[in-house]
Amino acid sequence: MSDESQAVSAGVGFPHLRHVPVSPAIRNRKKYLSNIWIFESPKNNIRIVVEGDVAFMHLVLLEGDIHIARYNANPDPVSAIVDGEVRQTKLDAVVYLHSGHCEWWEFKRATDATAHRVGRAKPQLTAQAQAASIAGVPYRIKTDADLAGKAVRFDNWLLLCAAITRVRGMSTHHEVKVVNQKLDIHEQILFGSLLSDQTIDAALMLGAVAKMLQIGLLVCDLDNELFGPGSYLQRGTK
Repeated sequence: MSDESQAVSAGVGFPHLRHVPVSPAIRNRKKYLSNIWIFESPKNNIRIVVEGDVAFMHLVLLEGDIHIARYNANPDPVSAIVDGEVRQTKLDAVVYLHSGHCEWWEFKRATDATAHRVGRAKPQLTAQAQAASIAGVPYRIKTDADLAGKAVRFDNWLLLCAAITRVRGMSTHHEVKVVNQKLDIHEQILFGSLLSDQTIDAALMLGAVAKMLQIGLLVCDLDNELFGPGSYLQRGTK
């Protein structure tokens, strides 16, 4: 594949190739007040439209989950029979694991996910659970309660996803080589020591390290402190 073909495939220099329509999401929210996010997903190599803060935060966290191969944030509707009526409903995400299994996910505020839920959430979640049961697929309702204690990790993966996106289509071969050379000598290294190497490009190094963290080649404490020059890196299990 030529360099130009690779650039087109990645959308580098051709922003219209990654354009996503926002109008359907705006119409879909109607009277419901929630944010609409445009997100470049490195894990899926596409730009997606995400409706609602809970969904957005969960999807960003999925980017850093080494057990997740990819996810579909715009799956086809599924159908089920609820109270004698056929109901069609749309899941928020289908999540594909490296194990080969998949799960159906729905994002809700915790108040809309209880057994005492009312309004549109009640038939929607009932229909989804029934359809998942018939399909033999695990069904998860992910809420804002599940995000407790994950603010730092979320902020870190926002940064790391952006870093991966900025170097999309560029070669980070040298930067990865430098990381591996240093880890051949030391069990763990400071990210700042990588940036001080005079042979590397800082943006490429950040993008390379972010990708290595995403696929499990590197590990770092992303739960308790913001990622930066003082972050310690070591080899992962991948």
